Amino acid sequence: MYSNTLKQVFGSEEESMEHITRHSAGIRAILPVIAMLLLVGCDQSETPTSVVAREVPVFTYDQAEIPGASPWTSGKFSNNPDNFRFAILGDRGGGASPLGTYERAIEQLNWLRPEFVMSVGDYVEGYTTVETEMDAQWDEFEAIVAKLEMPFFYVRGNHDINMPLTREAWSERRGPQYYYFRYKDVLFIALDTEDAERPMPPNMEEDINTYNRLKNEDPKKATAFIVEWMKTPEAQEAFGHAAKVEFPDKQRTWFRKILEQNADVRWTFVFMHEPVWDNPSDSFKEIDQAIQGRNYTFFAGHTHYYDYDLINGQEYITVASAGAAFTHDGPGNVDHLTWVTMTENGPEIAGIALKGIFDRKGLDPAMFGAYDRAPVLGTGHSHTEPKPGENLGIASVPNLRDLGGYQTRGDRQVATGLVYRSNQLSKISPEDMEKLATLKLRTAFDLRTAVERDKRPEELPPGVNYVILDVLADSPQAGPAQLEILMQDPKKANAELGGGKVEAGFKDSYREFVSLPSAQREFSKLFHALGDSAQLPALFHCTTGKDRTGWAAAALLTLLGVPEDVVKQDYLRSNDYILPAYQGAIDAFVAGGGNPEIPRAILGVKEEYLNAAFDEMRTKYGSIEKYFAEGLGIDNTRQKAIKDLYLQ
Repeated sequence: MYSNTLKQVFGSEEESMEHITRHSAGIRAILPVIAMLLLVGCDQSETPTSVVAREVPVFTYDQAEIPGASPWTSGKFSNNPDNFRFAILGDRGGGASPLGTYERAIEQLNWLRPEFVMSVGDYVEGYTTVETEMDAQWDEFEAIVAKLEMPFFYVRGNHDINMPLTREAWSERRGPQYYYFRYKDVLFIALDTEDAERPMPPNMEEDINTYNRLKNEDPKKATAFIVEWMKTPEAQEAFGHAAKVEFPDKQRTWFRKILEQNADVRWTFVFMHEPVWDNPSDSFKEIDQAIQGRNYTFFAGHTHYYDYDLINGQEYITVASAGAAFTHDGPGNVDHLTWVTMTENGPEIAGIALKGIFDRKGLDPAMFGAYDRAPVLGTGHSHTEPKPGENLGIASVPNLRDLGGYQTRGDRQVATGLVYRSNQLSKISPEDMEKLATLKLRTAFDLRTAVERDKRPEELPPGVNYVILDVLADSPQAGPAQLEILMQDPKKANAELGGGKVEAGFKDSYREFVSLPSAQREFSKLFHALGDSAQLPALFHCTTGKDRTGWAAAALLTLLGVPEDVVKQDYLRSNDYILPAYQGAIDAFVAGGGNPEIPRAILGVKEEYLNAAFDEMRTKYGSIEKYFAEGLGIDNTRQKAIKDLYLQ
């Protein structure tokens, strides 16, 4: 106990003993005074006026006045002394807002009173070779953070230490590259994703200065400039998804040692600048492996876009901006702080938009300019955002499309980046798998039959939760599940499927999408899950992504209020992407004597197919809302929640 106290005060036992020896003469000189004070203290303790400490109840009320039912829910307060709260701030550097967003965040944190504030790097713009400019940037930031009334912990970002001069500035002002501390039996580790130097794009300093000048003079020109700049191979190599971050052996060894020395903690938080788990290097995989077997959470920044990953049952969170330029488009574009409450059961984590925090005086219209900021497009999941209904340009998955972007009858818009529709996810090229990974999917729903799944097993990026929903389990011979079988004998197909028989069979199948028990059961699971934000972004698919997937997409868009003619246009877009993909099979069928209309009717879609499902839905239930409520067990309250989640 004594040894630990000395370490806390002086840093080590050796330093404490040296300090005591150095001052031993002074200590001996005051010993008589100390003895006299102790004696006086003993005398006073024996007087009749001594104070007896008593425990003060936390919560009291007049039980005589309120003997029974009470106007509160519980007397169990959330005030465990082992619990604590801290906040996390995202990037400021990398196009810092001239509107003072970060400054507002510091002010708001003083209102909220966390016990301390963590961060994830990029505090200054950096990328300068002029010492006075570097000093000015750091002086400005440190003056901002000095107003914080609780401790602030730094983590190195690429803008902070990207050049020899900026690395020297960090060393002089902030000290070590990586470090750790313990707080109430919780371990906090700050790692350095910038430890291994990477090549910087040419003229980086000049380009940063140009962008910073333009964002104040002409934001549109600044947007165009950064879009083109981020497309360059040099920028992609340094900052894009393909860039893998390496952790040198010294840092990895240190990390393992800290974990071993602190094996008794109840939780471990790891902070770093770049979310390296998105494209992990072998050195990060070693770090990730070392932390397995304990409770932990990773936090990072860098992308200026909020993202959540659940890997090996643990949370890996990328916080968004606190004033840095928006470089993506989608729901993760937000200036916010992350609020963490450490409880006996682990951390509770909440994102709080800065725009939603105001002081006791009420809303200040002047503050909102700091948060109403347009995104700087061009560096997100894709450089050119597809129009509603267009595929994402991933060749191995030609019918992969975002369901968002459509306008509703109520003049709202379906949010993008939340749910995708697709054909089967199999035989995906490595390049396309990397593109698929950029969607940051949490859940993939497979609507295929067991036969289809066995023939074309699912292929997904790491960390995606795979859910099977066999819509046709009660009708395994339904048309959409037997596409390849129907194409194997062209002449027999002419006899058995010509004359409109294919179309009639598909219309029967579409009616089953509404009325078949397995379809009702599995579509109910799908839409319940799609209404859960924790499972988003999500993707659902069947084999070709046009029939079972087509009805699921049409039903959801209709519920959200997208006009029916637009819903049908989205449905028919499958012909643009699936028929070309199967052109070789169509040609072979025709070469074998088959009627060319038969494979087009099987492999493509027709409006009459979807009309059959809508007719069945209206005949049995009357409206899309009643279909969801009575057919799928999704009541009005849940339907409203789905609309609130998807509509902007």
